[in-house]
Amino acid sequence: MVVDDERYFRRFVGELLHAHGIAKTVEACDGGEALQMFPVVKPGLVILDINMPRTDGLEVLRGIRAQAPEVPVVMLTSIADEAVVERCVEEGATYFIRKDVPAQDLARELRELLQDFAADPGAAGPETPAP
Repeated sequence: MVVDDERYFRRFVGELLHAHGIAKTVEACDGGEALQMFPVVKPGLVILDINMPRTDGLEVLRGIRAQAPEVPVVMLTSIADEAVVERCVEEGATYFIRKDVPAQDLARELRELLQDFAADPGAAGPETPAP
């Protein structure tokens, strides 16, 4: 699941993941939509922007952690503030990636994350559609 209020960025990340064989993605345009979709879609991975209107990424992260603490949540944002990164980690973010990294680096980092989770049988794998 890719959650970002910028449509072009959701599409970019979705296409990037697809091009690298990482996962089929579902998009949410804001935090509220993500929280509504999460229990229905049951994603194996969430890529989440922090700065969004109405419901921000940290609130979404808390909601996801309350429902599924095992699902990896990658915080993907342009915010460089160390305090924000620390807050994301405290709230349960699995990983933190800057939006301004080159596309190849983003794909590599996401692939490595998925491989780490695939190596652990108790961890969530790539996204699958809800039954």
